[in-house]
Amino acid sequence: MTHSSHVRSVGEDYIAALHACGVKYVFANGGTDFAPIIEGIVQMRSRGEPMPQFLTVPHENVATAMAQGYWKVAGEPAAVMVHVNVGTANTVCGLMNAARDNTPMLLAAGRTPLTETGHAGSRDVPIHWAQEQFDQGAIVRESVKWDYELRHGQPVNTIVARALDIAMSEPKGPVYLQLPREALGDESCDAGPAPRRPVGAAPAAPNLAALEQAADMIARAQTPLIIAGKPGNSPGAFEALGALAFDCVIPVVSGPHPNMVSNHPMNLGSLTPALLESADVIVVLESVVPWIPRAMKPSPDAKVIHIAHDPLFHTFPLRGFPMDLAIAGDSGAALTMLREMLKTKMANREAARDKRRAAIAEIRNKIVDGRKAMIEKLKDTAPISPILVAHALNMVRDESAIVVEELGAPYPFLDITRRDSFISGASGALGMALGQALGAKLAAAKRQVITTCGDGSYMFGVPLAANYVARAESLPTLTMVFNNSQWYAVRRATMSMYPNGDAAKMNSLPIVDLAPSPDFEKVAESCGGYGERVEDPAKLVGAIERGLKKVEDGQQVTLNVITGLRSY
Repeated sequence: MTHSSHVRSVGEDYIAALHACGVKYVFANGGTDFAPIIEGIVQMRSRGEPMPQFLTVPHENVATAMAQGYWKVAGEPAAVMVHVNVGTANTVCGLMNAARDNTPMLLAAGRTPLTETGHAGSRDVPIHWAQEQFDQGAIVRESVKWDYELRHGQPVNTIVARALDIAMSEPKGPVYLQLPREALGDESCDAGPAPRRPVGAAPAAPNLAALEQAADMIARAQTPLIIAGKPGNSPGAFEALGALAFDCVIPVVSGPHPNMVSNHPMNLGSLTPALLESADVIVVLESVVPWIPRAMKPSPDAKVIHIAHDPLFHTFPLRGFPMDLAIAGDSGAALTMLREMLKTKMANREAARDKRRAAIAEIRNKIVDGRKAMIEKLKDTAPISPILVAHALNMVRDESAIVVEELGAPYPFLDITRRDSFISGASGALGMALGQALGAKLAAAKRQVITTCGDGSYMFGVPLAANYVARAESLPTLTMVFNNSQWYAVRRATMSMYPNGDAAKMNSLPIVDLAPSPDFEKVAESCGGYGERVEDPAKLVGAIERGLKKVEDGQQVTLNVITGLRSY
């Protein structure tokens, strides 16, 4: 068949529509429903048509995590394509993470053929009957912003553009599109190639009157406090928060998310009961859980301001934090506008700011001294402390390095200098770190990417599939497995609920221990990588340096670090 006589398919239009919407990568795990996509890729390549790059990812958990990591570094959405209902089912944990982490992602899944006869794409293997469901979209509906099934005769350009517009509009999140095999194999019904276009609605600006009210409350406060969740996701918010906090002398506490540089004089690290109880005005920025109510509470007289794209977080069934003022809108814009308003409102309060600055400096100095003392105490202790691993990383990694964390290196002990230097965040579905690291490396090939994860998280991450992708796509990263041979989060939860129970008196607990521990370092070796077991704290820095050198030479590395329990 010559190119001039070629009949363009909907599958080709789908691929072209992704490219037109700025999608550069599709992380794919194929099945029998992919036939029109595979034929379309071959046809479009032969004609030299531009298209996204399709990467083969042999597990859906890794694929969705790659899309998440790619977005966090590149700031561009990626697509994932999986096999009918079974592939969709394997994405659910990744979608839960992406939804709670506000990651835009187009998840496309084939749908088992709709017809038994009459079409080139009709059912031709027994599994096509077994894989049909009454409502395939129900598998993911609670974790996506939008779901749809492509029908015969519909313009796929329009549908793809709508899907990505919804994914990229605040609050961002994943969307889901079903693609029946017959529909993909049909003749194109689009009028022509999709034009290149931006996707997503511009974020809403915060209400000026509400911001004025917030600025008045902050200006009158004696001990204001900012609790930052994820405002750093908004463009410019990382810099804007640092500038506002410095100019107005407002201390900032943050969860495991880069919202300001670690050495900022207003950065007080993690929230403590004393800080929360002493605050008279609390500004909560893009934080679903600003504090744990059973562990600490603000003063009954404190005023609490919530600023977020969705300050009510309506997708969370239960959330009862006090809210005196809720402001919907972009955090970066809100911080910039508040800073300008407060310049005037706080112009004559220099003495109060100086007093607050001195008090904050004293608290910060104690925090810094406490960290140094903790590191000194742990430097020769085996098993190796996660704190010591974070300290070692600060010593040897590049300033531009990206650290991907999943129950690994503790965020409060890492030196953060830029917004995209640390990746974390999930809904609790473990197994995201390995894939997110690959996505981050794809977005920033020249930067070091270092994964730190617990041994349980590592096993959830489908490491064989992740190492396969690292080798096949030349995406070398350094993975550090924090191996304490147990589900420490489960142990900690048991101790918290039953501090005086029988379980608290035992070293080994049912449904907690992960012994005997696998030789994790050998998984990397099976895919051409380098592995090393590290038990001696004196050899930790050398092992990391060797690992980073091998990564620089193009080889993926896994360090099996034998760690003790977290002591922070």
